[in-house]
Amino acid sequence: MRESLSLLLVEDDLSLNEELGIFLSDFFDKIDSVDSAEDAYEKYLTSIYDLVITDIQLPHQNGLSLVEKIKKKNPSQMVIVISAYKEVDYFLKSIDLGIYSFLTKPFDSQLLINTMIKATNQLQQQKGKPDSTMVTLHEGVSFDLKTKTLVLKGTPQELTAKEELLLFILVKNVNAFVRNEQLCQAIWQSDEVNNSTLRALVKRVRDKLGYEECIINLKNRGYKLTAHPS
Repeated sequence: MRESLSLLLVEDDLSLNEELGIFLSDFFDKIDSVDSAEDAYEKYLTSIYDLVITDIQLPHQNGLSLVEKIKKKNPSQMVIVISAYKEVDYFLKSIDLGIYSFLTKPFDSQLLINTMIKATNQLQQQKGKPDSTMVTLHEGVSFDLKTKTLVLKGTPQELTAKEELLLFILVKNVNAFVRNEQLCQAIWQSDEVNNSTLRALVKRVRDKLGYEECIINLKNRGYKLTAHPS
């Protein structure tokens, strides 16, 4: 059975963004298209993508800076970089970041098709591996990023929608602080959420995780989920 695949497309040329979206819809079931590195990273913090495709020349922030941030969060994330520029330094920097492929514009249509076939076949194989999205947080405590399910000693736990989303974001950023503003924007779609409301949500999730110092708060920085797999 074919697994569904998701794509984050980052291209500030709106007409090209639309063209690529139409073309890539033959390969991906879900496509989120954005036109800036900042919007892309916000999306990445709250969603799972099988593939990220980004242009290098973006407003405000270079596409390779985005790739670097993504790779720090998830070294195994598959990324394809596209660019109208053929400078060697861009190519070498992309290789250093561990990208899957580097494509130059204007695209060779057959090369683009072949790259997508190869990439999606590899993603399908990866998805076929058991527990590929299960993250172990502590002995007997794990979280499935795909289904947003908390599992304690083999038993799935009930979570509210907001608890699921909070835990999902913290697990995706495990052992790193996530700012209060990012959490509030993702969970309540607002930056103006009372701190006590966020604290109460964190406490409920902390109680359900059950291990010592599972979620740490640092004033003016946010919250960090700590993982101790063994």
